[in-house]
Order: sequence, then C-alpha cells, then structure tokens
Amino acid sequence: MEQRVIWDHLESAGAEHLTLKKLTNHMEVRGTVLLVDQGVPHHLTYDLKLGLDWKTKKVKIYQEQETEPFVVQAEKQDKWWVNGRYDENLDGATNVDLTITPFSNTLPINRVTWHIGERRTFKMVFVDVLRKEVFPLLQVYTYLGDNDGYRIFQYRCRDYETALVIDAEGWVVEYPGAFERKALLTTGDRNVGKQPQPLLANAPSSSEGFY
Repeated sequence: MEQRVIWDHLESAGAEHLTLKKLTNHMEVRGTVLLVDQGVPHHLTYDLKLGLDWKTKKVKIYQEQETEPFVVQAEKQDKWWVNGRYDENLDGATNVDLTITPFSNTLPINRVTWHIGERRTFKMVFVDVLRKEVFPLLQVYTYLGDNDGYRIFQYRCRDYETALVIDAEGWVVEYPGAFERKALLTTGDRNVGKQPQPLLANAPSSSEGFY
C-alpha cells in the first residue's frame, strides 16, 4: 500500500509532500519540504525507515548544497547513532521528532492502542533539522475524545501545549498554527481523503493549552 499526503505550513510560507510505502517487513517514507526560516528559503528531503510497529530505524535528511545527508539511526535495544557516533543520552527513545514535519506526531500515536482519557509519555529523539541539533525530549499525548469522526489529542512538550486533530489512521489533519492537511491519497483509491472543516482553528498553541 502507498499513501501520499500534502500539508500546508502555517507558520511561514511552505508545504510538504510525503509518500509512505508499507512493504512486507517495514515501511519507507519520503518527505519533501519547502519552507522559509527567518526569510531564508529551504528545500529539504528526508528518507525515513520504520518498522511495522512504527518504531524509527533510520532517517536521512538532505539539504540543498550539501553533498552528504544528516543521518540518525537506531540499533537494537533502542540505542542511537548520529552521523555514525553513538549518543547514550538517546537510549530508550523509540522515534525521531523532526521539526519540519507533522508526521513526527503520527509515530508515537500509531505505536500504541488508545482509549479515551489515556495519557502516555514518550521519549523522543528530537532533531532540529535546520540547525542539526539532536537531543532527547519527553513528550506527552492524551487522547481527549472524538470530534466529527476525528480523534483529538492533547500534546505537551516542555512548556508547549496544543490540541491535534488526528484521523483514524494516525495522520495529522490539523496542528493549530503550524500545519494543515490538504490532501490524502491511498493507492487504488482515486478519491482524495475527506478533509474536515477546521475544528481547532482558534485553538491556542501555548502553555495555557486548549482544554
């Protein structure tokens, strides 16, 4: 199965096209991102290999005018290497969080089965893509309930808090103030996936939270 998604970037001019392929033993993702950061345009591509359990195995990030990719890779027992160097601070993390894409939120959400009211904490490998900084980060997701067929998750990280609109397959539909899904297409289906009316258009992305 293959799925293709397009998100708008809301914080600045930009968008992402992502392709996910589900193969026999793993999944492969390629994202192409156009964005503007402090007035500077960027064109980035990342290749992500996932297990069928949605755990990150390897990510390669390519930037224009750079000959070598930036590589973050997981080995057995959730140990991590950054550009070939082992980083013990990342031990125990199960997924990467790339700053340039809302697909990062799909990874922990799809790792587990959720019940309304359930809260889970995940140790993530946070990758500031433009600045090439990598460090561990705890993130908390709470399944708040459903709205018009979509799931609403409270997302907390440090002092940041917001509410995410997530579809049944774990795709981010709306990330208030940051990303908005414009299209979803699954191989063999000619119809673009249903797009909701904005559910959280006025939701704050701050320490005060949505709820």
